[in-house]
Amino acid sequence: MAKTSAISDEALSRALGGYAGMVGLVLRDPERWLGADTGSASAAGLPRKLLGLLRRSTLGRVNPTRDDWEQQPLQERVDWWVDRIGLSAGLAAAAPRVAGVLADRIPLQAALGASAAGLAVCAVARENGVDNPRDWVPLLAQVVLDRELTRPVTDVPPPEESEQALTAEPDDEADADAPSRVAVLGRGAARAGQTLWRLARTFMELPHLLDERPRGGFLSRTLAKVPVVGVAGGWLDERGGIRKAARETGELLQRRAA
Repeated sequence: MAKTSAISDEALSRALGGYAGMVGLVLRDPERWLGADTGSASAAGLPRKLLGLLRRSTLGRVNPTRDDWEQQPLQERVDWWVDRIGLSAGLAAAAPRVAGVLADRIPLQAALGASAAGLAVCAVARENGVDNPRDWVPLLAQVVLDRELTRPVTDVPPPEESEQALTAEPDDEADADAPSRVAVLGRGAARAGQTLWRLARTFMELPHLLDERPRGGFLSRTLAKVPVVGVAGGWLDERGGIRKAARETGELLQRRAA
């Protein structure tokens, strides 16, 4: 059962509408916002080499930039997005876990995780034919925040406004520091970190609902509380939440279709 909250449906719809508008741009051009690393592999450190191998494996031969993307089976397209988001956005969301259990006290940590899960919700909806960002808002509320909207959804911002929100210069120290936390893993990871940081601003407005966001298993959540190695546990935790969000969105859409 959905939890009640002091946040009104109107305010929640408005916040998630802004998020959905930005995600619409991200999903149209994943390489721009969640882009792959470039540069000399021989000069890269081991972590970056490993990330490069993972990213190339995740991209695969067929991806949304190919002309034959729509001809691929639905589940393969959904899996591509889940893997890609789990790698890029999941890693960015896990970066603060270098502080271990202290990351749980940072409001932005939960917002980053919710933002990564929200990307999966919108991607799965899009591949199922629900391609209007306005229609993603009730799904985001239900899957990510365990909240059912009872009022009509407000319109999402126009693409120009969403583009501005995604490309605006950092306006505070925490935002400016976002990409540096994952830059050691390459420019693509830093770009994904900056993207997720901007998206997470939306969820910073909804702090009392973030405890309901999808999470990974108990083991990964426990490991995430350990300093330094908590990044690995945090990534497994966020990736688990992303997979859970994608699965629940698919089930919701199937029930609606039935």
